[in-house]
Amino acid sequence: MSVRRHPFAAGVSLLVLLFLWLPLIGVAVNSFNQQTIMAGWGGFTTHWYGLALHDQNVRTGLETTLYIAIASALLSLAIAVSGALWWRRASPKARAVYDGLIYARIILPEVVSATALFFLFLKIHFTLGLTAIVIGHTVWNSAYAAIIVQARMAGLDPALEEAAADLGATPWRTFRRVTFAALLPAIIAAGLLAFTFSFDDVVTSVFLQGASNTPLPVVILGMIRFRITPEINAIGLLVMLFTVTLMSVAVLIYATAGSLGRSGRRGNMLDIYRGR
Repeated sequence: MSVRRHPFAAGVSLLVLLFLWLPLIGVAVNSFNQQTIMAGWGGFTTHWYGLALHDQNVRTGLETTLYIAIASALLSLAIAVSGALWWRRASPKARAVYDGLIYARIILPEVVSATALFFLFLKIHFTLGLTAIVIGHTVWNSAYAAIIVQARMAGLDPALEEAAADLGATPWRTFRRVTFAALLPAIIAAGLLAFTFSFDDVVTSVFLQGASNTPLPVVILGMIRFRITPEINAIGLLVMLFTVTLMSVAVLIYATAGSLGRSGRRGNMLDIYRGR
């Protein structure tokens, strides 16, 4: 059966793509614009990139953001993996409650969650700052990580673990060589997703930052409140390139790990049998 072409649908799709990409293209172009007010094209320059890289507020914000994103990603993975292992052997009713708690965190607007955490920390006299931001990001990001890891866990064949146990593997060896190896692509994807979400987060960071160092997204937000300059466009383009590179590496690692996992199952079982 041939698929009929609809010019109207194609036109709407093209407009949507242009709407999504034209602002990003504008940011990239203006990051090389020599004219400060960006009223027109004033010539090509890379001056703004040097200015952004030597801006102490930007560098400090980047260091703070990387610290928060790495800590949040690791905590989110720990929660997601341990939760998936429990979910696998839980009762149907307990699974339903666990799934509901996960989806509730995704459905709930982030501003509501951030406000609730803000008042909770004030109530229990918990100091606002980097630790509070990491906790807030983890509450949000662990839900997305849990869905990815849980989906991979649901597709894991229990017969593989049973075969490893029959071959004499200890529970720890079975987890390390079979369960964790099967979950590794999902763990990588979930970790990078949590890192990216935390790296770009603004709302939770604004509510919970206190008097600590300001993350990079909040630094950019503070800069555009006064005036939009080509330096901000340069920072935005660098952040976009970093995110795209990170996600490209994630896709490559995920695909490679998945193919190696499928082709290496027999080898893993032989290694377990040999006591490696």
